[in-house]
Amino acid sequence: EKNNLISDLKDKEWRLDSESQKFAKAEEQRKTFMVQLYGATEANRILSTEHSLKQQRMKKMKTQNKLIAQQSSKKLANTSPTQSQSKTTATSPVSQSTPKKMDPKKGPVKKAALVHNNLPKIEKHTS
Repeated sequence: EKNNLISDLKDKEWRLDSESQKFAKAEEQRKTFMVQLYGATEANRILSTEHSLKQQRMKKMKTQNKLIAQQSSKKLANTSPTQSQSKTTATSPVSQSTPKKMDPKKGPVKKAALVHNNLPKIEKHTS
């Protein structure tokens, strides 16, 4: 009978050890899942925050662009073209954008002649 009790005791110890190892493994898995869940939740929170910030910036930019467009259209409506403005529009855009520089040896820069592609075609004579 003593041997039966010793055998039962060893069996119970083995089962207890086995169950504690399974419990430790399950607890470790639970912790891993919780970390992953927290990470996913945190990542989702960060992404949604970034998305909402981006939308706010887009709305702000749209309103600023609308205000700028309104202000520029008001300025254009309030200004009337004068004779000096009409004269400047008659000149070429290249001459407006490039400043005229003066070379001390050669004098002021002269305007280049405007070349049109309306030249007559040269006929080829075949003999």
